[in-house]
Amino acid sequence: MDYNKVIDRLTAWAQDNVNVRAMVLTGSAAANETHPLSDRDIEVYATDPAPLLSDDSWWDQLGEVLVVERLANPGWHPTRLVYYVGGKLDLTVIKADALPTMRYERRFAVLVDKDGHSGSLRQAAVRNSLPDETAFHERLDWGYAAALMCAKAIVRDEPWSSKIRDRDLKASLLMLIEWDHHARYGLDYDVRFLGSRMREWMDLDVQQALEQCWGQFDAVDSANALRASIILFADLGARIADKLRFQPFDHDRVHREVEAILAMHTDVRKRIPNGHRVPVGATVCGPCCMTRCRRR
Repeated sequence: MDYNKVIDRLTAWAQDNVNVRAMVLTGSAAANETHPLSDRDIEVYATDPAPLLSDDSWWDQLGEVLVVERLANPGWHPTRLVYYVGGKLDLTVIKADALPTMRYERRFAVLVDKDGHSGSLRQAAVRNSLPDETAFHERLDWGYAAALMCAKAIVRDEPWSSKIRDRDLKASLLMLIEWDHHARYGLDYDVRFLGSRMREWMDLDVQQALEQCWGQFDAVDSANALRASIILFADLGARIADKLRFQPFDHDRVHREVEAILAMHTDVRKRIPNGHRVPVGATVCGPCCMTRCRRR
């Protein structure tokens, strides 16, 4: 897909469509940070969004459509994620009167502005925050609940269920990784979204610890990945609690219960070997460093 031609065609369509009042390019393309597999994020501002949401023709002719995700996005704006042969467009349809109030956390580019509202658009600082103690302990509870259920699924030889609960654990693990970086480097530190560009912002020791946190479908590999995941989870949780002066959490008690469950499966009783992970906080320096390597 030739994105330049596609955006030119979409811009011409928007200029000719009376209902469309503005169009804004956001995401990596607006910031000139595209990868060959990057999609294009486009906001379409319309007096009446309904016709655009019920009619596929305005995006259907831009390429060979493979599949479409039609997202209602309650509380935000409806989106059409259109997957083409060789590309993808994320098209968000927004009521035109919302344009003057929009604020962007990252760079943006105005493609169409029929009513002269683009002058009011601003790039706002990324609104990061650290948890209070209640939210922090709730996240630990959710993560460990998923870990306990994952262990049970492994022992019951329910690999699909174990992967689903592992996914829930990983969601909480990513939240702790983000909080840990914000706690140490400040709220202006950009941790991106859903782990994207992790090689650029995530500390090398954390990246290396994560290498052991995903397993294959068999019980032994899944159990070792679970063990590595909760070791990292505990390391990060302890470091965050110490930094934010929260009450410590008894990670060891949960880990013992996970091991007690896994011990019911004869093949996975053995703990993950020492040395299969890089402890979080260890100094990692040398020519292999792909990211900012910080001595602590």
